[in-house]
Amino acid sequence: MVVKILTQHFNTIYRRCCLTLCCLALCCLTMALVSAPVFSAESTAESAVQYEALDSIRETAENFALNQVDHENLRQITATAVTLDSRLQLNKCESPLEAFAATMTNNIARMTVGIRCIGDKPWTLYVPININAIAGVIFPTRPLSRGEILQRSDLEIRELPLSNLPANYLSQIDELTGMELTRPVNTRVALTLNAVKTRNIVQQGQAVIILAKGGSIEVRMNGTAMRSGSYGDLIPVLNITSGRTIEATVLNESTVSVNM
Repeated sequence: MVVKILTQHFNTIYRRCCLTLCCLALCCLTMALVSAPVFSAESTAESAVQYEALDSIRETAENFALNQVDHENLRQITATAVTLDSRLQLNKCESPLEAFAATMTNNIARMTVGIRCIGDKPWTLYVPININAIAGVIFPTRPLSRGEILQRSDLEIRELPLSNLPANYLSQIDELTGMELTRPVNTRVALTLNAVKTRNIVQQGQAVIILAKGGSIEVRMNGTAMRSGSYGDLIPVLNITSGRTIEATVLNESTVSVNM
């Protein structure tokens, strides 16, 4: 009798445990189904969209900027695009990206490059670019006064970063030799185009020879320069013989020419 009672009690406990385990399994399965993501046709389509790589856009802009830089007298040239917003999503372009100059400024160290996609879903993006380089710039080797004629020994080349270059800076010493200063300069200031002028080889009031040419005929007359001028300049000259003022071209320190 005791064994029978124990057996019935054990069976009852076993059935209750099985029922509890089944309930727990059913609950776990329900929670898994509820938390699983639902994939709709719309979400699948969105995940299939491809976007243009931001690094590709930056590289295209940088290469274009480098090609716009005048490499003469510059070295160690680099072009760096600003960091683009990582959240930017532009449809991947079916054709190669096109670059164009978006802005033209006097600041050669900075520019903006436009990048555009031509296709079914066109877009345009403007990318700021920083240009870095080293340039050779002419400085005086000693303080110079206005009116001085530049000699090679008065000039030297120093290197400056592109961002510090003055406007209209000069870089060729041979081109400056023999030119005249229009203002005083010191050794700390780079020479610029507006600080020099071509030296006047004929001075106002100077006696000159007027050379009149016509075919194989040449006539020489005395004249007076009414304005200073350098080689090739057209200046007014008083013809002493006729008393008329004519326009003549400066040939050298003592001669001007006119066509008959």
